[in-house]
Amino acid sequence: MAAFVQKKQADTLEDRLYTWLIEIILSAGCKAFSADANALREYLEDPIVRRGVASVLSGIATHGITKPQLLKAPFLVVWNLTNMCNLRCKHCYQLAGVPAPDELTLEEKLKVVNELADAGVVSIAFSGGEPLMHPDFFSVVKEVRRREMHAAVATNGTLITKAVAHRLKEADIGYVEVSLDFIRPGVNDKFRGLLGAWKGAIEGIRNSVQEGLYTTMATTVTKLNISDVADLIDLARDIGVSRFIHFNFIPVGRGKEIADLDLSPSEREWLLKLLYEKSKTSGIEVLSTAPQYARIVLQESEGHAVAPTHFYVGSGHKWGIQPLAEFIGGCGSGRLYCAIEPNGDVTPCVFIPQFVVGNLREQRFLEIWNQNRIFSAFRNREGPKGACSDCKYKCVCGGCRARSLGYFEDFTAPDAGCIYNQSSWNQLLADFTRADRVRELAFEPTIRSR
Repeated sequence: MAAFVQKKQADTLEDRLYTWLIEIILSAGCKAFSADANALREYLEDPIVRRGVASVLSGIATHGITKPQLLKAPFLVVWNLTNMCNLRCKHCYQLAGVPAPDELTLEEKLKVVNELADAGVVSIAFSGGEPLMHPDFFSVVKEVRRREMHAAVATNGTLITKAVAHRLKEADIGYVEVSLDFIRPGVNDKFRGLLGAWKGAIEGIRNSVQEGLYTTMATTVTKLNISDVADLIDLARDIGVSRFIHFNFIPVGRGKEIADLDLSPSEREWLLKLLYEKSKTSGIEVLSTAPQYARIVLQESEGHAVAPTHFYVGSGHKWGIQPLAEFIGGCGSGRLYCAIEPNGDVTPCVFIPQFVVGNLREQRFLEIWNQNRIFSAFRNREGPKGACSDCKYKCVCGGCRARSLGYFEDFTAPDAGCIYNQSSWNQLLADFTRADRVRELAFEPTIRSR
């Protein structure tokens, strides 16, 4: 592919043949989607982009063209590098706090990095716990970048001093995501379990932005902070953040204890419409991990815009994305991405830590990815029940399998967060003691109209 980009002859006959085939495929793709071949060549100068294209082509070569499209290896792996954390957030999926006793050694971590690289993984996002607390973090990132994979970090931001931000920049971290849940410092600190957490996160965001890092503000939305979202997006823009992303609440880990604070389907519908409006007016990217966001964007834009994954929202005509939305959209658990736990356990998603499908101390990564029957089940868009089973948006949405598993102990159950699954939500209401929980946290959960 590098030879195609640089328009030079490959060294060996075999490489020349592959270059010729790639040129035919990419040129045909440009013609089919009305894209400029020279612009594509310029785009492919980035080795990470080439790696991404290679991932898609390898998936097609291995599985053919499928809906949804299957990949030979995940595009993204989210790696919970450690269980240690300096906060005690009420919604933490990981029950983070102290390090787990069986976390991978540095040698084992570096071995995992190389397995992922050899498999064809494009991006590794480090999470936790708090990954910046671990002394191995920068050593592992260095190996990730040496193998030309994209490196990202999801952090609470409190440890990103100016010096740490500079070090992240030097390490070639491509994406920094900082969590912030409230516009009000006191409520945020109580929810996150540390006095000064809000101030620390804001300083971490500012330091990342000032260092020139691609910086995102991430917010998990519940009844407690739904009225803060518009102000948080405005704050993110004012600080200079590139992206705001809403994270779906998942009832797992410590989140099980506050499941009564989850948004109702109508509240989530309101929120996702707000996010789409802000994506058009705020001046920054506004995304969501809720699969229903893809449906909202299509409906609200009357089909002119798409949000096929939680990495893009906008015109469906750019790069010919609209025809591809049904092939790459919807919940990507076990299909576009998977997760690694601190001890090497592999799961379909970071929000499904209870579903271990293999361990990297015992099996090679590609063996787990390609041969595990649970992964195969997650890739089947015909599997989900309820309204998800015959919804016309199932290929761009399909519901969140982590929420289904968290609420019903069945990842094929309906996603109760969608208005089309209102009956499933009604089943859950009897178990919630929402009023007591809201009074305990001293906040009236009303939605302010805008």
